[in-house]
Amino acid sequence: MSDAWIDINLDAIANNYREVTQHLSPAARVMAVVKADAYGLGAVPVAQTLQKLGCPAFAVTTVEEGLILRQHGVEGIILVLGPASAEQMAEALASDLQLTLSDFHMLREWEAVAAELGKEVKVHLKLETGMGRTGFFAKEWEELAAQLKQSPHITPVGVYTHLARAAQRDRAYTRQQVESFQRGVNLLEQQGFAGLWKHVCNSAAFLDYPDWHYDFIRTGTLLIGHFPATAFAGKLKLQDPWLAKARIVSLRRVPKGTFVGYQSIYRTKAETQLAVIPVGYADGFGVQPHFVPQGVWDFIKIVIKNFLALCRIYIGQESVILQGYRVPVAGKIGMQLTVLDVGNLPCETGDEVILPLRRTQANPRLLRQYWSEKRLIAKRHIKEGFLQSYPEYP
Repeated sequence: MSDAWIDINLDAIANNYREVTQHLSPAARVMAVVKADAYGLGAVPVAQTLQKLGCPAFAVTTVEEGLILRQHGVEGIILVLGPASAEQMAEALASDLQLTLSDFHMLREWEAVAAELGKEVKVHLKLETGMGRTGFFAKEWEELAAQLKQSPHITPVGVYTHLARAAQRDRAYTRQQVESFQRGVNLLEQQGFAGLWKHVCNSAAFLDYPDWHYDFIRTGTLLIGHFPATAFAGKLKLQDPWLAKARIVSLRRVPKGTFVGYQSIYRTKAETQLAVIPVGYADGFGVQPHFVPQGVWDFIKIVIKNFLALCRIYIGQESVILQGYRVPVAGKIGMQLTVLDVGNLPCETGDEVILPLRRTQANPRLLRQYWSEKRLIAKRHIKEGFLQSYPEYP
């Protein structure tokens, strides 16, 4: 058995899907976003679980992700949100993937390839309304309609946009985006493209704007047990399906004043036990994304934290959970081995610890996942990679 792994609770995924569907507008359906291997949970088992519950549509970023779902029996609509190349068209069409059309180069390329193959390409039109990433700008919408009329192998079935500030609850900006989207839809309808599926709501907008649920809502964050921001906490009864674990592989007692790890930045303050777990930076443990300061006070906190680190005072030191207690990492996290200061906590080699590991940063070597439909993990809960509500072991 591996000494480091990830537990996935598919019952929690099912619970979260039911929570979302209970708050859907009557005409809307769920398009489950399972991109990035379902945010590290495993796209295939997650999609299969949702399909059994009646989920009619799935969204991925790449053609390759869509093909994997099809190869494992996932039916219904699969929408590729990201750009697709002409070289991918044959496989995409053979697997009945629906593609996102977001620029004129794609339109011309896809029409040529589809004509050669004698196939129809079902597309969702991406309208750029304020995300600034991909999509047709408002000044291009009339030309888009004209070129679609001259592209007999391209069949629009949906139209959508991507909301940039819904999670920040910037209502003015979000409303401006949706109003722009609606103008685009109206123009397309006037040009003969009526009856397209409409979808604008991500997880945050789904919670805040029921009038904009339209034909589909696209949600991934809620399905994996997270709220898009703390302000949304409590709106649904979500369960976290993810738990990263490791076993203690070495344990020894050391005297007061023992230096630990590279650069000797950690020194024991009393006689204690040091435990070694077989995870480190190579597994994504301790790896944090780059955050841009959200305001002056946020910037000041970052400066203070780095200044204190220069003085060998570490704020927000990494920790894990052992037997219900939070225990600190002793010194620096290693590449594949990390030391914990477990004090006098009764433990032994082979005991499990819970890791604050971010899902999308987990090394695939850990993803020997145990798909348990009855695993109870509520007492040992990790949200957004940060451990909460566990006492420090004295």
